[in-house]
Amino acid sequence: MIASAIRQSADPAKRLALPLDVPDRARAVALAKSLSGKIGFFKVGLELFVAEGPTLLADIREAAPGAGIFLDLKLHDIPATVAGAMEATRAFSVDLVTVHTQGGLDMMRAAVAHAGEATVLGVTLLTSLDPSALDELTDEYRKPGLYAARLAQRALIAGCGGLVCSSLETADLRARFGPGPLLVTPGIRPDWTQVAGDDQKRVGTVGSALAAGSDLLVIGRPIRDAPDPVEACDRILGEISSALLEIEANSGTGD
Repeated sequence: MIASAIRQSADPAKRLALPLDVPDRARAVALAKSLSGKIGFFKVGLELFVAEGPTLLADIREAAPGAGIFLDLKLHDIPATVAGAMEATRAFSVDLVTVHTQGGLDMMRAAVAHAGEATVLGVTLLTSLDPSALDELTDEYRKPGLYAARLAQRALIAGCGGLVCSSLETADLRARFGPGPLLVTPGIRPDWTQVAGDDQKRVGTVGSALAAGSDLLVIGRPIRDAPDPVEACDRILGEISSALLEIEANSGTGD
């Protein structure tokens, strides 16, 4: 399973996913090529996928051999439509693909049934949403953590292999659901890159997310928008290595 492969690897790059949130194919391929070997998964989101189409995925694989493809379309539609979309992704040999957990059990089950070898990730609650946004979504759950846990439970019942959640919910979800699901955490901001006005409301650091039980960190702007993306990536890989060593040392306490 992909979760076991990530956890067992000593390579910190396996813990890092980079969103290719750039306007066009040329810039996406150039960025992937410049960071080849340093990134475990290149994430292609809705904007770039709509702009360039599925042939882009093969170009990314060629630019960065060995990296996984994370197709982040957050599918959310009736079960038959999502099943058809998932069936289509099988031609692209993607490794990870996302669906919105708010689409319901039948939709998520359809996604899993038609995903082929890809791991389906259930997106719980977007990191751009803060507690005040829950008034627009639900009358039952007033705290993001409780709502995310409810959505996560439904995703796992449906057979999703992993969850997308903020670092603020990661520890609770790991405690609730154990080591099985792959936990993917967006909204990661190293201390040296945090800025005022960030549209990601529920964020965390590299160390806090990994300590909470995250398997894969999604880090975009701190690398992509850096004056030297390679240097920024190397710095983050160092943080990941240090955090994993600290976790390992702490887990051995008392042995």
